[in-house]
Amino acid sequence: MSRFMLTRTCFLVAALLALAGCSVASPVADPAQVATAHPAASDSPSPPAPSASPSSAAHRTPPVVRGVTWVPSGRLVHGVPAAYVARVSNGSIGLMWMDPSLLRFRFIPGTQFPEGSPVRPVDRQPSSWVSTMVAAFNGGFELKDSAGGYFYAGTTVRALRTGWAALSVTSDGQLKVGVWGRDLTMSSSVLAVRENLRPLVDHHVSQATPADSSAAWGAANGSLIHANRSALAQLDDGSLVFAYGLEVRAWQLGAALVLVHAKEAIMLDMNKSWPSGFTYAHHGTKVVGSPIQPGIYRSASMYLTRFKKDFMVALAITP
Repeated sequence: MSRFMLTRTCFLVAALLALAGCSVASPVADPAQVATAHPAASDSPSPPAPSASPSSAAHRTPPVVRGVTWVPSGRLVHGVPAAYVARVSNGSIGLMWMDPSLLRFRFIPGTQFPEGSPVRPVDRQPSSWVSTMVAAFNGGFELKDSAGGYFYAGTTVRALRTGWAALSVTSDGQLKVGVWGRDLTMSSSVLAVRENLRPLVDHHVSQATPADSSAAWGAANGSLIHANRSALAQLDDGSLVFAYGLEVRAWQLGAALVLVHAKEAIMLDMNKSWPSGFTYAHHGTKVVGSPIQPGIYRSASMYLTRFKKDFMVALAITP
């Protein structure tokens, strides 16, 4: 192993242990280092046992990671949680795990960004997603930042680039994360493809390091070293984890996702007010959103209608 690889490996091992709030010498996580997610508005305080109902037999649960406490949050789907939240890195990073066996996903183009995007009639109808939404989170950079290509509703707005990180949404609501041209390719079922920089995590390894420049993963306001950042990861079982980091560096976000077993991850939007992630509970006709990290700048109501920028919604699969 080269000296560079040994140094990088040591960095990543140390980062994962710090994020989990534990050390090699202590098998028990220090509560001061790991902030458990707030229960948030939820239809049930705790998940039922897998055998609680016939529909729950195939549902998934978040990865078991020492020092990470997952709490169910948002609307139940067929009686079981479809989303869980947790916080790591002294609470600065909020994580939202989502079960694709209980959810379908939709990409909603913004009113202004991505620039030049097609808009379907259904995109102008919030009632088509609000009534069943379980979670929502932000999309990627503006296209002018040259962070990758964009395809939507049969139109290639910006040419897709082989080797770049991408998220892909099919017409039946499947969401996948990977490298374009290797893990993800175009087909007749693909409705949206959003690229954003090179992979943040690739084959379970974070591609960001503490040595990266302030602009390596997108220049924050005034090229600040620390910024509010977001990312989306896919695990081996197909489940998804959205991460929001309050005043963090890219390597910290990457390390947090590797900690919870991310296989591939794409960096999403950044800066003070753009990154946002929420779960939603339904109380009659009232929809109540909860942030996955308390420092999120905007209100959960931002995704109850079309927003200036694109975003993703996770919808309950209903009979």
